[in-house]
Amino acid sequence: MFQISFFIFIFLLGSIPFGLLISRYWLKIDIREQGSGNIGMTNVMRVGGKLPGIITFLLDFGKGSLTVLLAQTAFPVSEAVPEAQLLIHTLAGVVVVCGHVFSVFLRFKGGKGISTLFGVLAVLHFSIALTVALVWVGIFLWKKISSLSAICMLIVLPWLFLLFPWLQNETPFWTVFFLFLLLSSLLIYKHRDNIKRLLNDQESQL
Repeated sequence: MFQISFFIFIFLLGSIPFGLLISRYWLKIDIREQGSGNIGMTNVMRVGGKLPGIITFLLDFGKGSLTVLLAQTAFPVSEAVPEAQLLIHTLAGVVVVCGHVFSVFLRFKGGKGISTLFGVLAVLHFSIALTVALVWVGIFLWKKISSLSAICMLIVLPWLFLLFPWLQNETPFWTVFFLFLLLSSLLIYKHRDNIKRLLNDQESQL
């Protein structure tokens, strides 16, 4: 019963639309009616400026990090069955990102989950978080297109959960790999409009 309540709580936590709240109470606009219509950091920054965008990122990042920290506290890793607890930590991260994407406060619509995903990875697996952050930054410095950076990062992400254990002569945790493969596929799908604009060379730079 506690596990069910915990996952409901983190889904609700993920559902908090910080970008919308910042745009409504600070910028006095509805961000869903501006720019791309997305509630995430990129659109808030494009419409409202750097500071609102950065704060949106930090809050979305924070709810991802907080979720994994709460999961690690509530379900500490046991030496007897470490895989079970690690799986719960991963599931918690996936659920909070899905909460952001399918916000209950926005009739199960939401953002694209990249900032929250970065927050999850920063606590769950810092080396992988750093790697995908470098991928994002590298592509962004090259093209100055946030959505392209996110899509490239999502393509790389799940395979790192196989590469890193292989580099350390460890057995990969296949369930975690498949969870991130599914999550990355979902977030790439959420970028489908961006992909269409990229293919038509119509995606705007940040």
